[in-house]
Amino acid sequence: MQAKLICYSLKNLRSAERVAFRRHVYGFNDHSNNNRYSYKRQGIMSSIPHRKILDCVVIVKDSNADAVIKAMRKYRATVFVFPILAPFKL
Repeated sequence: MQAKLICYSLKNLRSAERVAFRRHVYGFNDHSNNNRYSYKRQGIMSSIPHRKILDCVVIVKDSNADAVIKAMRKYRATVFVFPILAPFKL
């Protein structure tokens, strides 16, 4: 299956920008009213089938790669993309 291996680096970003990046890409849990209510805020990867290999390495389908790369470059992350043949189904 055709896929893209996306490696990204956040070392040139400040701490607040890294948190904003991870929240936008992967989503986060939001707590309100002294942890009485909990909400799962969706990121862009919530709706895209993917495999997270390492901290900054993700495998996505060819058809979804452009949306992921665009979102990552929006936060000025350094992105490296490699075409691969995935031995598993996403």
